[in-house]
Amino acid sequence: MEEGLILFLSELNVRDLFNRKKYRPVEAWSFWGKLKLTVLRMAFTLRRLLGGRDWDAVWPEHHEDPLHMKRRELIYFSHKYYYRAIIKADPGSGLETHFRSHAGSLCNDAEFIPEKVITIHSGGDLMPYASINAGVCKGLWDEVGEEFFSADIVTANLETPVVLNKKPGLVPEVMLNHMYFNASEEMMEVFSGNKKHKGYDVLSVANNHSLDQGTQGLEATLRMLREKNIAYCGARHLPDDLHAVPILDRNGIKVAFLAATFSLNAEQLLHGEEWRVDHLPLNKSNPDISRLVLQAKNARAKGADLLVAHLHMGCAYQPYPSMHTVTNMREICRQTGIDVVLGGHPHNPQPLEYFLFIDPFTGIEKQSTIIYSMGDFVAYDIFKWCHLPLVVKMKIGKRGNETRVLQVIPQLWYMQAEKSGGAIESLKFKKADDFLNPDNIELEELKKFRKMFLNY
Repeated sequence: MEEGLILFLSELNVRDLFNRKKYRPVEAWSFWGKLKLTVLRMAFTLRRLLGGRDWDAVWPEHHEDPLHMKRRELIYFSHKYYYRAIIKADPGSGLETHFRSHAGSLCNDAEFIPEKVITIHSGGDLMPYASINAGVCKGLWDEVGEEFFSADIVTANLETPVVLNKKPGLVPEVMLNHMYFNASEEMMEVFSGNKKHKGYDVLSVANNHSLDQGTQGLEATLRMLREKNIAYCGARHLPDDLHAVPILDRNGIKVAFLAATFSLNAEQLLHGEEWRVDHLPLNKSNPDISRLVLQAKNARAKGADLLVAHLHMGCAYQPYPSMHTVTNMREICRQTGIDVVLGGHPHNPQPLEYFLFIDPFTGIEKQSTIIYSMGDFVAYDIFKWCHLPLVVKMKIGKRGNETRVLQVIPQLWYMQAEKSGGAIESLKFKKADDFLNPDNIELEELKKFRKMFLNY
């Protein structure tokens, strides 16, 4: 099965366009944004003419932690974002073939007839762009909101602090230096369905922007979530809660949520306060994941039937996960017995796989659903693939003491933007399937969709 961006690339047969290097991965909308992009592209073109490397495949050693990136890594990151899209997996890894043909399938047992069933819907990263406001996003959820927010549990990654007594810290149109995010109450309302839907039941707050407003900003964000009755995972306000995770009970099925992030950007937790955020070196080889193991063990001891983990790791702006991401996510499943991994940070969707292993607590073979990247969700980046959020709908069943993932339905959405005079006037979610079937969409919208991703 081909999922997410891989499905999109396959359906539209764009690989030949990429190989001819005609594909530009970003598209600005304002005058100053376009000017900055032009200067950057000219600089990279000059660099290539002078013999600089022109990447089209993943750099295997790249870990993408800003606190430790060297100059050449920064150039590589900027190259794949602004100049040439990465289209190939790690050389010699076999990941392209794996995800296209051998990623497995969900194990279904006809004899397993559940006594109880619930649904879980998940989106990716919620981010504070200037366009995420009540005016631009008034119709954002019109076509998909009722269905998405109807699940028993709705979850996503809150990739920004929300400190209400500070001005918003926005994602710039063209990102050239460190960014310090902060969302407003208005943005939270847009994220959560424009007051027309129930919103989120649980949000991950473990990501590389967790400390953008310092530990006080993190505390304010957690306090805001508690006041809104939204559970959170990946951070805490008391050190005694280090190994405690939220467990949501729906229809007698208890679902625990874990989270961790590979980076806090240029920020660091003070010595002795490492308990505040689940910050683990997830993009390095053989990372210490003992905290996740203890959290999983504690959740099972408290009766959790299913473990879901938001893992903020991997490398951004590439269609396949890096090999070290695949290796580490599989090892996390082996050691924790996590049932579902919801990957974040790459900002565009990446494939999923169904991974078989021996559960560390029961000794019985089980299967995990690993989604390597959900991509951006409520956001609007200049990188075109970021406009294709991957939304995952799951059905969970329980019989006696046994709980299983019965169904996984990945949906690729499209963030459609209307622009005028160098500004974004409206954003609206649409299902990308409509654009892959031209009979279901108006010709002008289809043309805009193809221009956005194919440059013709």
